[in-house]
Amino acid sequence: MKNKEKYTLGVLIGGVHTYFPKEHIKGISEAAKEMDVNVCFFLGTQTKDFFEDVLGGEQKASYDYQFRTIHDYSLIGGLDGLIVNYGTLGLQLKEENPNEFAHKYNGIPVVFLTEIVNASNCRAMICDNRDGIQRVMEHLIEVHHVTRILFMAGPEHNTDAGERKAAYLEMMEKYHLPVNASMMGQGDYSEFVDKQVERLLNANPDAQAIVFANDEMAFSGYRVCEKRGLKVGRDILITGFDDCERASGMEPPLTTVVQDGELMGYMAVKDLVTRLEGPDTGNDNLLCRVPVTLAVRESCGCVSDDYEEKETPVNLGLQVHKLNKTIARMKLELIGFQRKSWFIPVLARNLNDCMENEMDFLTIIMEKMKELHTRCTYLFLLDEPIVYDGKRKWTCPYNLHLAASYTDGQILARPSYDRPLVMKEYGLSQMMKDKDLHQFMMFLLFSGEKQYGLLACDIDQEDFPFFYVISLQIGLSLHYLEISKAEAARRVEMSRNMEEIREKNRVLEIISEYDELTGLLNLRGFMEQARRVCQSGNGQRAYMIYGDLDHLKEINDTWGHPAGNFALKSVASILKGCLRSNDILGRVGGDEYIIMLECEEPDFVDKFRERVKTACKLFNENSGKPFLVEISLGIAEFRPNVSTDIQHVISLADQQLYEAKKNRRKSVSREKN
Repeated sequence: MKNKEKYTLGVLIGGVHTYFPKEHIKGISEAAKEMDVNVCFFLGTQTKDFFEDVLGGEQKASYDYQFRTIHDYSLIGGLDGLIVNYGTLGLQLKEENPNEFAHKYNGIPVVFLTEIVNASNCRAMICDNRDGIQRVMEHLIEVHHVTRILFMAGPEHNTDAGERKAAYLEMMEKYHLPVNASMMGQGDYSEFVDKQVERLLNANPDAQAIVFANDEMAFSGYRVCEKRGLKVGRDILITGFDDCERASGMEPPLTTVVQDGELMGYMAVKDLVTRLEGPDTGNDNLLCRVPVTLAVRESCGCVSDDYEEKETPVNLGLQVHKLNKTIARMKLELIGFQRKSWFIPVLARNLNDCMENEMDFLTIIMEKMKELHTRCTYLFLLDEPIVYDGKRKWTCPYNLHLAASYTDGQILARPSYDRPLVMKEYGLSQMMKDKDLHQFMMFLLFSGEKQYGLLACDIDQEDFPFFYVISLQIGLSLHYLEISKAEAARRVEMSRNMEEIREKNRVLEIISEYDELTGLLNLRGFMEQARRVCQSGNGQRAYMIYGDLDHLKEINDTWGHPAGNFALKSVASILKGCLRSNDILGRVGGDEYIIMLECEEPDFVDKFRERVKTACKLFNENSGKPFLVEISLGIAEFRPNVSTDIQHVISLADQQLYEAKKNRRKSVSREKN
């Protein structure tokens, strides 16, 4: 990949509201700016047990499902390299082990943070978990002489959590201290493990200390101990791991293992860029251990005046200063969020006002992104929303399209027939690429059980919470837009049906206007509808499109008439998918189809041929049939009016079809192609 103008790296990361993932993002962003590479953050989160009472089991499962899926969109990201914080994703990806997860990305170099994987393209970057726990245990045992030490572990399949638990057991064995299963709890790295801590203390009323596998769970330990009347640092000792922002500001300050998440993120970017630019050394599967230190504070029973000055460079005054800065920053963030909060109802109202026009809807979103001073924004929509039913295994959708964008101060909203398709060969990063340096935050657009697409915003890290709320509002508005479009379509359909009943009642009694096999209009039905359009036409440009299923005879002779019927119905489905609801489509012969539509779009003929070609390709990739379904097209342009000779226009399209069939394949058998 040498000599590439600018690389784009993807970052899969969850729990971005917590300290350590935020530190990773800081380091990644800093390194990306320094090394002039673009970054796409695929941001996830999840509900905790804390929210069960609010959301309920089914809604929580749906909510978690949505945020599991966003990471798979990186498969169509067109990325040059990938950083995976599996330690946070592992809370969600319980059905996949890290090696299976890594296998998805074997085409690009990958750095796993906090996880060791066995894949040729992967490197692991992980803190020295064993050394960190050893330091904690040695301090508790040798300085404070405790013997009843409990342990709250992290997620079961998480590498960091596994190593920290193993180190705890090793140290208990080294000092010949009693240990059993009841002395170890199982948490999820979140702050909401109160129940697990309660069970741990109930089973061990004589506990002298609790070692937590991370700081977030340690905060839960503080809360539980306070409820039980236990003074942390005196009645029971508590330690953590990470040294997050709140650790030194707790009462008492938390003794914890310090790991540099920012440095880890920085090193991950540097490693990827080096691998992309340098020669292949054949030594890709490497493990890098980032050193840790121990910050000794009062939660372990130490007195800061006597001990902390000797063991840690951070004195009490600096701790207070650090805490005050953190509080001030959090206040400013809260004030900023409150000032912006008015934006949400305004956005909702504006989007609600244009439910009748999808183009206006998309334009409003981009205008609001401009008002929020995003450097650039891209909106990607699925052809049809994906519905979560709790049973089907998620697969990455390949019907994602670029619907709208805001770049270089310009807003562009695209009609449904002119939206570029996101593919592996031309992915998200290629569609969002220019000469500038970008840091995209990728937000999933969903509402309830339905998923609609992605929102990509080039924003600063501190703006993530606000834009997360914005993305939720856009997802909800997309749901209302879907309902509005369905209602409009039903109204149009009802009106059309009523008109047909009134005007063609006698005809409908004599002969059906629909083809039995495909459900499309037959020749008579098509001609009636085409004639109606011509009689009410105002000279707008229109097209008559004659389509032919290639090699129907070969399909019937080789694979039987059921296969031929399948192919005929498939053509109907493919063509319907390429048309609007008001376009006219019929089957007028054995393998012949005809379309009439009005359109003023320039270069429509070439665009429509490409649309049908792409639709056939996607269908054939997933059909599982031994033959290909392909369609030859003849297209004639005309301007309908009351004097239009429809048969003549059809004849012109048929002539074009004859020329197009000269370029079709000699056979539709997969074996011969």
